[in-house]
Amino acid sequence: MEHFSQYLNSYVMKKASFILILMDSEGIILDANEFANSITGRALKGERFKNVLIDFPDTFKLEDYLHDEGKGFLLNIDTGGLPETYYFQFKTDGDKVIVIGEQDRMEIADLRKNMMNLNHELGNLSRELQKKNAELNKLNILKNRFLGMAAHDLRSPLAIIETYSDFLIDELPQGIEEEHKEFLDIIKTTSSFMRGLIENLLDVSMIEAGKLELDLVDSDSSQLIEKNVHLNRTIAKRKNIDITFSSAESIPRVSLDENKILQVMNNLISNAVKFSPSDTTVSVTVTADSENLTVSVADEGPGVPEAEREKMFSPFGRTSVRSTGGEKCTGLGLSIVRNIINAHGGEINITDGESKGSVFTFNIPFES
Repeated sequence: MEHFSQYLNSYVMKKASFILILMDSEGIILDANEFANSITGRALKGERFKNVLIDFPDTFKLEDYLHDEGKGFLLNIDTGGLPETYYFQFKTDGDKVIVIGEQDRMEIADLRKNMMNLNHELGNLSRELQKKNAELNKLNILKNRFLGMAAHDLRSPLAIIETYSDFLIDELPQGIEEEHKEFLDIIKTTSSFMRGLIENLLDVSMIEAGKLELDLVDSDSSQLIEKNVHLNRTIAKRKNIDITFSSAESIPRVSLDENKILQVMNNLISNAVKFSPSDTTVSVTVTADSENLTVSVADEGPGVPEAEREKMFSPFGRTSVRSTGGEKCTGLGLSIVRNIINAHGGEINITDGESKGSVFTFNIPFES
C-alpha cells in the first residue's frame, strides 16, 4: 500500500494532466505539479496564486473561494501567450489549501468535434475555390485570346485612317475652311490614340498570357536612349517643352531588348510631356554603377500624390493628376513599362523632383 501511495504521488506530481497546487492560507504557492509548471511556463513555487491568473478586474480574493469547497470556479491561467480556462476547486487541509484545476472533458470533446467539422468545411471550400480559380483561369485565357484577335484586326484599319488623315492634312489645298481642317485634326488625333490603345491592349494580353518574350542583344544603352530623346523632341515642341539628355561617361554595354526599352522610354517621356505645362523641361539622365544601368526621366509637372503612386502601375490605374494639354491617357502604359523592366530583372519607381514634378527611375542589372 505504501508503494502504491508513492506511485500515486509520483504520477500526480509528474505525469497527471491537471493542475495541482499546494499553497498556504495567504495564497503563496508551496508546491505545484509538473503540469501546472508546464502550462504557465515557469516554476510556480514561491509565487502568489493570484499572479498565476489573468485577473483583469483585480478582484480575486482567496477567502471568497474557500466557502464552497465542492464548487468549480472558472478561472483564466496566464500561459505567457493566450490564456487558458480551467475549472478550479479549492480544498482546505489544516492551514494549507489544495487547488485542483481541470478542463471539462466534454467541452474539449465538443471543441475537437467542432474543429473537425470546421476543417472539413474548410477543405470543401478550398476545393470549391480551386475549381472556381481553374474556371477563371480558363475564362481569362479565352479573354486574352479574344482581346488579342480583336486588337490585331483593328490595328491595321486604324493605322490606315491615321496615315491617310495625316496625308490629307499635309496636302490640304489653299482656301479650305478652318472647320474642315479641325475635322481632319480630330480624325488624326483620335485614330492615333485608338491605335496606341490597341497596341497597349495587345501588350497587356501578351503579358497576362505569360508571353512577354525579350529579344536580348548587347546594346549601347546610352546611345539608344539619346536617339530616342531626339525623336521625342518633335512631339515636345508642340507644347514648347525642352527635353535634355545627359549621360555618365563610359556606360557599360548591357543585354536588353532594344525595342522594348524604346517602348519604355517613349511611354515615360510622353507621360512627362503630357503632364508638364508649356515652357518647362523634361530631363533624361543615364548613369551606372558596378551592378546596374539606371535611367531617370524627370519633369516639372504637378507631381503625383504618394498615396496614388502604386496605382499608376496597375492596368487602367488612374490618379487625380490631369494632363496639361487635354491629352488622353489609357491607363495601361506604366503597367506595361513595369512588366518590361521586371522582365529585364530590374525595377521602376517614382519619386518627387528636387523642386517640383516627378522622377521616374528604372534600373537594369548588367548581369541577371
